[in-house]
Amino acid sequence: MEENIHIMTEFPDFNAAGFDMKAYNRRFREGNVIIHARSADVAYPSHWGCLSIKCALNGREYYEANNTAYAVDDTCFLILNEGQVYSSYIYSERPVESFTINFSEPFTRTLLDSLFTHDPLGGGPHATAARSMEFIERVYPHDNSISPILTALYRQSQRTKRDTAAITEQYYLLLEKMVLLHSRVDQEIKKVKAAKASTRKELYRRLHFAKDYVDARYMNNVTLSELAGVACLNPAYFLRQWKKYFGGTPHRYLMLKRVSAAAALLVTTRHSVTEVCYLVGYEDISSFIKLFRRQYQITPEKYQLQHHKKSIFTC
Repeated sequence: MEENIHIMTEFPDFNAAGFDMKAYNRRFREGNVIIHARSADVAYPSHWGCLSIKCALNGREYYEANNTAYAVDDTCFLILNEGQVYSSYIYSERPVESFTINFSEPFTRTLLDSLFTHDPLGGGPHATAARSMEFIERVYPHDNSISPILTALYRQSQRTKRDTAAITEQYYLLLEKMVLLHSRVDQEIKKVKAAKASTRKELYRRLHFAKDYVDARYMNNVTLSELAGVACLNPAYFLRQWKKYFGGTPHRYLMLKRVSAAAALLVTTRHSVTEVCYLVGYEDISSFIKLFRRQYQITPEKYQLQHHKKSIFTC
């Protein structure tokens, strides 16, 4: 069955005279919407959203929800649930491609109900995920399951003559893969050290709120108290739980994140090593070079010359 698919190639102007927010939201409630737009400077205040997967290419797009911050780029995607209220912005030296797959509630309900109804054994990971219809909201790395479908939808959205039937099929496949991802996350949650299942799930969510915050704000001086506040946990308890689940400390994770972000900048921009050092939050160039060599066994200059990274959407 071919669904109502709408593709937006420009960001809406919420501040335009006569802009009808109810009509705008109705589009997302009644049909599936792909947003594929470019901007170097755009921001949106808190607003309602449907179930969606957020991607970005050639830069970073930032989101704020759940008392935390998220950043998406060529390496990852963000899942937000139906009804989540969030804000977003892009602020970049060059245009960033924002690519979002939005699922209408009727489409999501119909597919998840069918997965549950047609499960021949009446159970299993599909049925478990279908009952809740709530995904863990966090940033996920691109993978070999969901990302190829995102790539296919990305290419479909670029075509002048779009195949709506093919896009609809990809929507079905994508949501099914999201259900399987939900099942894998359930297994990750079991690794959290807590007696009750509900406590494990909540700790998992809060720890990832903090992790995603570091990933979005690593260029700043992120403190333990700040992260504990994001997770809504006592700093001592937060530190203990972080070390149990992620290993190491939040500060060590911050340092490694800065180095990995520096490596990405070295091969995707024309910034000098000194500029990259400052962009990722370091103030001492010599310390930065030492940390980089320790992590990659090569100097930043040689790394920049030897590596070239492509987006999964352009491979």
